[in-house]
Amino acid sequence: MYLIEIIMLPKDLTKDLKDRLKSINGQVEGIIKMLDKSDNPAQILNQFKAVNKGFEKAQHLLLDEVFRKTLAIRIAEALETCPGNCGQEEKIATIRKQFPNLNLYELTDKMKEIESIYEFLQTNTEKNMQTITLTIDNMVCQGCAEKITDILKELEGIKKVKTKAIQKSVRVEFNPDKINESEIENALTKSGYEPKKAVI
Repeated sequence: MYLIEIIMLPKDLTKDLKDRLKSINGQVEGIIKMLDKSDNPAQILNQFKAVNKGFEKAQHLLLDEVFRKTLAIRIAEALETCPGNCGQEEKIATIRKQFPNLNLYELTDKMKEIESIYEFLQTNTEKNMQTITLTIDNMVCQGCAEKITDILKELEGIKKVKTKAIQKSVRVEFNPDKINESEIENALTKSGYEPKKAVI
């Protein structure tokens, strides 16, 4: 099941949709008056068809906006998650190439496809995660622990950081395709800390 991201609708689209719904509301009121007068059933049926077309057009405008933006976000996330040898490069590249010309129904199909690719990449990335525990002798207070956490979380490829000020240790879960142990240690050293790999 694909996910729809929460997307703020542009004001011009919102105005367009509201105008269309007001027009449809006017048509519905017209149908009610025609029914009160027992007018020609064929004309009433034509008004029903016009109302249905109005709803369909409004729905398509909304879905196109939501699905197209969500698909663009998912393509970008998949590209970021795929390090270049994830086994999904061709599928992502194909969807990316097709993206500008996809119609509404193709968009929904591609959303399912890219969601499946993204879930595969997330699962695969989690399997490849590595963990390192560092001892930092000059982590002397909770403030230091929080600063170390902030420093590490800013690095690309870091998934989780757990600092323990009392034990003077930090446990880091990271993606080795994006960052290595030396780079993690260097980031802390540059900030004035003295990390050493803990002996477990």
